[in-house]
Amino acid sequence: MTEEHDPGEPSDDVVHLGLFLESAQTWPESDWFGRSMALLHYGAFAVNRFPFDETFENDLAAAVALARSYRQLQAAWVVTTHGLLAEALNLLRSVYESAGLARVLAKDPKLADQWLRDGKWFPDVRVRQWLSDVRGDSTEEVDKYRNFYTEASAWAHPTAESCMKQISVEEDHFFLNPTITFNEEACRETVALLASTALFACFAFRNAVVDERAIDPAWRRDMYDLAREMSTDSMPHLDRDWEAEQVHYDAVMKNLRDRRYLKGQLRTHPRAYVNLKPQDGD
Repeated sequence: MTEEHDPGEPSDDVVHLGLFLESAQTWPESDWFGRSMALLHYGAFAVNRFPFDETFENDLAAAVALARSYRQLQAAWVVTTHGLLAEALNLLRSVYESAGLARVLAKDPKLADQWLRDGKWFPDVRVRQWLSDVRGDSTEEVDKYRNFYTEASAWAHPTAESCMKQISVEEDHFFLNPTITFNEEACRETVALLASTALFACFAFRNAVVDERAIDPAWRRDMYDLAREMSTDSMPHLDRDWEAEQVHYDAVMKNLRDRRYLKGQLRTHPRAYVNLKPQDGD
């Protein structure tokens, strides 16, 4: 027989929320998550208007997939604050899928068109195959993606490992705890996973654009600094001449034309359809 909850007392998830917010203020993991989410928000919502006659399928598909990863990370944070740590992990697999898919759809208009029209889920193995065959990513990079997905799947599915999180081991028995109890170490570990997954989504955005130098150098520098801080590795492959990057970016932005000029450019291009048609008298 379960204990009745006193309506005058806060529920255990509300108690957890208070303890969590009080403790999380001092965690570096919370700072990492906040900074990575701010970076991801820029990537997911910097462009939020997609005119019907000026939007390509790969732009729209990638945008909505990346936005979904951002919203799911927000949801993962909310359930974490309320003590539902296993449920937060369930969401991370979907974040990883959505962000990885955004990267693929951005670079493959044909695949993006199919994804939008069919309304079907693309299995993760298809994303990995694209990364390997089309992008030519190293086996190591593809393996990293697959390994995280495998681990995240173990969280999302009712495996023994994921289900056993509902119990604690006592001296001579297992205890199936019906209440939500604050565990600072477990919460910090979960927030760290949220932060690393959000950072992965940021890198997915960087890899989705036509070239990383098309992104504001200040954004990229902040992301690379955060990646080094979180991993404690030097990551020399992220080194850039930031002054040169800024000069390049400013020059690109100066010469960038509004997309409303696109129709005119397409009409005047020698390989545009209207210019390939036989002319009268030919």
